This record gives sequence, structure tokens and C-alpha cells, in this order.
Amino acid sequence: MKTSIRKIPAVFLLVVLCLTAFPVSAFAADAVNVAIPVSVELSGETPSPEETYTVVLQAVDDAPMPAENTLEITGEGTAVFPAITYSTPGIYCYTIAQQRGSHVRGNYDATTYYVRVSVINDENGGLGAVVAVHTDVQMESEKQDIIFANAYDKVKDTPSAADGIKPHKTISPQKTSTKSKTGSVKTGDDSELTLWINLLAASGIGLLLAAAKRKQSKHV
Repeated sequence: MKTSIRKIPAVFLLVVLCLTAFPVSAFAADAVNVAIPVSVELSGETPSPEETYTVVLQAVDDAPMPAENTLEITGEGTAVFPAITYSTPGIYCYTIAQQRGSHVRGNYDATTYYVRVSVINDENGGLGAVVAVHTDVQMESEKQDIIFANAYDKVKDTPSAADGIKPHKTISPQKTSTKSKTGSVKTGDDSELTLWINLLAASGIGLLLAAAKRKQSKHV
């Protein structure tokens, strides 16, 4: 009989790795603080004004959390989460990801970073911490810094409202006036005047022909 094997959720796998990767000391000691830095790098034609990026830290299982788990970085730069206080040796895991921005030309880094904080007893009887950052849930990839690389597409020839620049309005040419160069309005009166002249001329010719005919009849 075949046995069905279900995929292990990524978060559950991360918890197992954090609990088994290092030995955990059972006794308590002085507290230790850990601050996790995050950087944003930009490329392409960046917008003006600069965009603000939001980075979120989430705990796996019941790992201690800082006073604020969101970090805002405006433009390119580096910021640090508030320090996390550890009072007990152990392995603590977190995920850090960037929220997607809203700029129409923006291409935002969607990498999820997996952070492991190993809190151990140091030689002086206190606590020490070692932070390791990976890009895979198994935490087998090369250790690296937390850097979100965001890129922007090239600005189009026509300015867009997203960059805070309103496109110029196209002014349509005004309709030409029906007035003549002298300022008078052209009408259809010329054609009517010509018609009346033709009628008068025809009437005059008719009268002349009638008079000539009467004169001729008298002489007969």
C-alpha cells in the first residue's frame, strides 16, 4: 500500500531548523540586545519626490519581537529595526520582506529573507548572539546582508501624472471668422441683386418690343 507524503509547510520547516540547528543551553543569563539592519538600493530613473519603502519583520513561532516590527526607508539608504532583547539562550527565527510599492514605474524586490538569531552563553558567563541571514527557508544558502534592490523603468517622453508633472494641454486652433478683411459679414445679397437686375432688363426689352410692334401696326 502506498503512503501519501504531504509537503511540509515552509514556516513549519523553518521552526524545525531553528530548534535543531544548534544546541540550546537550559540556564538563564544576562540579556543581550540584537538590532537587525536593512538596506534599500535603487536603480533606473528614480521618481521625485523619493518613494518610501516599508519593510516588515515577522517572528517564527514565539520568538521575541522588537517594539516596532515595521521599518520605513525613504529613498536609498539603510535603517535598523529597534533592538530585540533576548534573556534566554536559544535559536530564534524571523522573516523579513518588503511590501510592494505603488509607483507605476517601480519594480520592487520581492525577496523574503530568513533570519536566524543564535543566542548562546559566552565565555564570561553572559549571553552573546550571532545573526545569520539566508534567502531560502532551509537556511542553506550563502549568508548575506538584507538588501532590497528596487528598480524603476525609464520615464516616457510624455510626462506622467505619477511623477507629479501634468502634461501640457493641446490648444486647438480657433475657428476662422466669416468676416471679410474689411470687417463686414458676407451674405447672399449679391445673388438677389443680380436676379432683380436681370428681371428689370427683361421687362425693359419686353416693353421696347411691344412699343415697336404698336408703332409698326399704325403704319400699316
